[in-house]
Amino acid sequence: MSLAKLNVWVSALDDPCKISNRTWYINVYNCDGSILRWCGHEYAVIPAPCGHRTLHVPPGCYRINAVWSFRIGNGFYYVNHFTDSAVVQARCDTEQCLTLFNPSAHRCGRIFLAAVQDAVRQKAVPQEAARAAQDGIDQVLKHIPRPMRPFELENLDEIEKRVREIDERRGEEDLKPEGVFPDLN
Repeated sequence: MSLAKLNVWVSALDDPCKISNRTWYINVYNCDGSILRWCGHEYAVIPAPCGHRTLHVPPGCYRINAVWSFRIGNGFYYVNHFTDSAVVQARCDTEQCLTLFNPSAHRCGRIFLAAVQDAVRQKAVPQEAARAAQDGIDQVLKHIPRPMRPFELENLDEIEKRVREIDERRGEEDLKPEGVFPDLN
């Protein structure tokens, strides 16, 4: 049988260059968002001790993430329970290695706020509803430490600034799904 082999790793908290020492649970999703079910196996909450698991899957395109237990241990955990997702193209008789980034809860709060602000600019969410969400998340973020490594937040501001510059140069009406970015060569 020609399966694809996936080596899935989970980074340490807020550190893409280290691997987590805890047990994570890997989830493999089909392109339609459903959990992969194949040959009597369900690819959901598969234990990954010490942040690693090797999986054999049929060829396909998958979205993969990981979650850890929601059980509270000793002390507080200022982390997300979910990693960022990765998309992998699994091909017959190949091995893919991927690392799932374990972001800080603070970063995800900031990203959510940016998404809410964009929804207001697009008139998809009323300003008063967005204000309530922003006030609530701002209050929560005051109690969650900022990421240990500043790149998680610094890059958000830099990316937003660059996108705004592109929007201003080209104008909203000129933006099309393909060819949005200027030639970088």
